Amino acid sequence: MADLSVEFCGVRFKNPVVVGSSELTLSAGNMKRCVDAGAGGLVAKTLTDSLAMREQTGNSKWRFLDEQHRVNPGRLPREFSFYGRSGLAEEDPAAWADELRAAVAYAREHEAVVIGSVAGTEPAAWAELAKVVEDTGVPLIEMNFGCPHPSEMVGAKTGMVVGQDPEALSEAVAAAAGAVTVPLIAKLTPQVTDMVQIARRAREAGASAVTLTNRFMGFAVDAENARPYIYGWAGIGGPWVKPLSLRWVSKTHVAMPDLPITGSNGVHDGMDVVEFMMSGAAIVQICSAVMLKGYHYLGQVVREVEQFLDRKGYASPAEIVGLAARAAMSYEQIKALPPERAEIDRDLCIDCGVCQEHCFYNAIGEQGGRYLIGEQCRGCGICSCVCPEAAINLVMTAA
Repeated sequence: MADLSVEFCGVRFKNPVVVGSSELTLSAGNMKRCVDAGAGGLVAKTLTDSLAMREQTGNSKWRFLDEQHRVNPGRLPREFSFYGRSGLAEEDPAAWADELRAAVAYAREHEAVVIGSVAGTEPAAWAELAKVVEDTGVPLIEMNFGCPHPSEMVGAKTGMVVGQDPEALSEAVAAAAGAVTVPLIAKLTPQVTDMVQIARRAREAGASAVTLTNRFMGFAVDAENARPYIYGWAGIGGPWVKPLSLRWVSKTHVAMPDLPITGSNGVHDGMDVVEFMMSGAAIVQICSAVMLKGYHYLGQVVREVEQFLDRKGYASPAEIVGLAARAAMSYEQIKALPPERAEIDRDLCIDCGVCQEHCFYNAIGEQGGRYLIGEQCRGCGICSCVCPEAAINLVMTAA
């Protein structure tokens, strides 16, 4: 049986499944529920000096949307969208510190980890907040450069607005790094041109790790009533976004393999955790799926990770970190591979012609009611994806 424990920035987690900063962690009681459900760790709700963002949490609005981006109670697909708008920790720094201390003590008793989270409105505030959080006993602090999303929610430059500005982000990280001794994790917004470069700037300024990524900004329309859901613009994420998040996790891991990464934005189940880790994340944050299914779901996710590792013969999660990212080829390397072509399994083929209709290179012909793949086949794979009988396979030809 695999040992699920992992080390991240010198801190031991009993398993790599971490609850992301959210309503799931907005109080000591909620954080204890994460621990009781089996999470290896959790990121507390973000402490801020912005009164506007503390008050905004009282006006939180959330909608789970189906594949047509409509509210469909009780009938949501796996690839749901989570559309919402909230704020940060409601308490002032002193009161929130009390909540954190209680959660940290409880987590220690159960071998779990509480990660603090901060978001300031200026560099000095980032430093002050980080110190307040460090003094509660947390071993790590995440700097939230993703929420709040729009600056008009605060009236000050913080959250995503700072995360999109390399200079402002660097100033905030440097200020916090000068104020605390625990490792800092920069949680980055995906709404930048090159997240690898932003991650590099965060590291150069003093961050020990990065979280990739926060949610996107979106606009979900209730067409029947000619208005947006929850009255306007909001953050959007959900399992469908996983490939976008994995791009930046993998690119950052390849560019800076010694930079610890926490994966986030797109995790639904244990296999998603595995995919984030294979892309380069050492620990993985989950949020919207737990908000939908309940705290108890965390135990299932952890078991699924363990079952995969055991089935594949991995001794620990560390063995899979970055495997897929390091196996990824450049376009030039892919061009150098021996060519592939499609082949039809005549025992399975029903000669329905679907493959021909979807071959945009005109490589599939028909003779006497039978469909045949010609020499001009490029091995693109579309036909193998649309074949209703799974009768088409791709084979590598001799170079």
